[in-house]
Amino acid sequence: MRSASTSRWISHLSARHPSAWGPLARHLCACIGLFGLIFASACVPSPVYRNGALPAVKPQAGTASSGSGTTTRESPPVVQSPQNAHPVDPQNISTDKAYQVGVASYYGKQFHGRKTANGEIFNMYKLTAAHRVLPLGTVVKVTNLANGRWVVVKVNDRGPFIEGRILDLSFAAALEIEMVQPGTAKIMIEIVEAVD
Repeated sequence: MRSASTSRWISHLSARHPSAWGPLARHLCACIGLFGLIFASACVPSPVYRNGALPAVKPQAGTASSGSGTTTRESPPVVQSPQNAHPVDPQNISTDKAYQVGVASYYGKQFHGRKTANGEIFNMYKLTAAHRVLPLGTVVKVTNLANGRWVVVKVNDRGPFIEGRILDLSFAAALEIEMVQPGTAKIMIEIVEAVD
């Protein structure tokens, strides 16, 4: 919305030079107005509260109020760096008890919300897998042989249907064993809970 003085100025310029100044003047006024709004919004010194009240600030334990002149603070708590969720040394992984060793891939968005072979709705954020022959409902431990990370998943679908692959993991399971970026990984399958 233009003010009356802006409209008069634009019409004054347009009357003198109708072909060039009309559109240029409109764009110039719009740019100046936009710059003014941005500049004015940046000049607010502190947050403005609609009810006019300032938020109550309580001093934390171990600190003095602002009028005492001295301040004592407790040291912040020390947070230890998180350990690997499933620490296994890749050099010490034994495949003696493995059901199967081979290449796994993962599937996600494309199949999210579709029915699986056992009738469940596929959820890419659950820890599930697809296998060609394992009974549906079997719980297996899948170990990434490159980094030692492992995850326990339930077989609820059939697949993969690409030659050379033995297992399709859900997106969440693939994240757990850090194989999302490469897309495939050499894995080991161990039966945790068999189904008849």
